[in-house]
Amino acid sequence: MIKIYTCSHNRPDFIALQYQTMKRHIKDDFEFIVCNNERPGGDGGYDPNKISQIDQICEQIGVKSIRVELDPELQVLGGAKMFEGDSYVNGNTACAYSLTWTWKKHIINNDCVSVFIDSDMFFIRDISFEKEMEGHNFGYVPSYRYNSFYQDENNRGEVAFTYPWSGLILFKPHEMPNPTELSFGCGFVGNIATDVGGEAYEYVQKYKDQLKTKYVDQWGVLVDVEAPFEINLNGCAQMFANFQEGTVEIKNYQESNEKTFPHQKQRDAYWEYIYKNFVSILKIGAENNFPRPTFVDFLKFEQDDDLMQDAFIFHYKNASNTLPWMQGDIGVQYNQYKTQALSNLLNQFQFQKRILGD
Repeated sequence: MIKIYTCSHNRPDFIALQYQTMKRHIKDDFEFIVCNNERPGGDGGYDPNKISQIDQICEQIGVKSIRVELDPELQVLGGAKMFEGDSYVNGNTACAYSLTWTWKKHIINNDCVSVFIDSDMFFIRDISFEKEMEGHNFGYVPSYRYNSFYQDENNRGEVAFTYPWSGLILFKPHEMPNPTELSFGCGFVGNIATDVGGEAYEYVQKYKDQLKTKYVDQWGVLVDVEAPFEINLNGCAQMFANFQEGTVEIKNYQESNEKTFPHQKQRDAYWEYIYKNFVSILKIGAENNFPRPTFVDFLKFEQDDDLMQDAFIFHYKNASNTLPWMQGDIGVQYNQYKTQALSNLLNQFQFQKRILGD
């Protein structure tokens, strides 16, 4: 039995849909636990009715709902204050606190494979986490921060450090070294700002020889209104690509012409690999009528080579609706179209599954 946790606040309607994709594609026995995190100060605005709505949905579909509590001992994480009174400081601290709270109060006590996943991620391929985590005790998307950025092929930038992105983390807490030391606050490492999870850098660095890490990569098509399109790997390797002209502008870092990040395996035809996978995302977006900007991610294990064959998670991305095109009257229409496109996509993958007999 594995345990899967998510923190829900802004989109209670995603709970049942996410659970459906888990039941369809996860080949392990599992328990799904929803951490109810609707509270003032988080992204997307506060609606007290959503607290009971989340609990009711969980009761209807037969999954456990746990209220995220504000613990004074966790008020400051990574040097940053997470909450004041009954309110989070901002959306970042809401995410950092709820993940850390879930880890320290629940996941850390498990003696099984445990998964933390964003509430707007949906499974699109069959997967066994028990099998994938054989020989591993920790799994995540590496997020990088840099001392310097890419200039040209002779000056490709310099990595300062890496830490786990908060969207998807795989744990074997009973096999991890001193798990109580792990925390996922946001703030600074030295003088370099981090997103949620940056505080975990210290743990990853301290126990790098004892952690048996399974790497996941995050492929994002972000702002694709007009060429060049903004694309991104792992949320920290921004590029602007013109797919018709076959050009790409690198913004953050590029290890070599065989890989973007140090954790990746070398691929002789790396830029073809990049092109093929991102064009596949654009095609999937168009086929399912996603509005522009598409602003979505697909996740696959790093060692796999074909995104559309191997990606096991689709990330709706920014369900808190904090971006300009997601707000106001235009935002209402955009989100209606994007939610319908999500339904189209999940139905398409289910249809393909039936046809292929997987």
